[in-house]
Amino acid sequence: MSKPIMVSSHVLATTAKEASFRLDYPLAFARSTRVIAFDDAAEAVVRRIADNPWGQAQFYTVSDTGVELFTLDGETRLMEAEIEHSDSIIFVATNGIKPDATWAVGKAAWERSIMTAGLLMLNEGDLESSTLAAIRPHCRILLVPADEDDLFQLLVAIRA
Repeated sequence: MSKPIMVSSHVLATTAKEASFRLDYPLAFARSTRVIAFDDAAEAVVRRIADNPWGQAQFYTVSDTGVELFTLDGETRLMEAEIEHSDSIIFVATNGIKPDATWAVGKAAWERSIMTAGLLMLNEGDLESSTLAAIRPHCRILLVPADEDDLFQLLVAIRA
């Protein structure tokens, strides 16, 4: 027969015996996160965020078609190969979004069941409906409008 949980049971969580069951090491980094800037204004934000100490996160810009990703050092990589073993892809864009690239990356992520999130940043003026239409179908989570700190906090939250 089990004992009922009493309101004061939380006091037991602070005992030395209970503390011995706690994890005393930091959580592991996420397996791999890809952060992709889909236009020039978004690239500036991604570059600044990439300067922080991340675990497995990798940062890219994208070709107009989405077939190629470019590291921030300028190396060209095939998009499908780069995302193959990732567990999350973060889309970062403004009104300058490349719709064909968004579609290509989104389709590849969907085919591999990779979690996607998008951040639409306002660089000048209001967000255009075509920008939202280009990214919305491909991101399970979408922050509108987003800013640089939102990207930073998202990466911290997923242990990138």
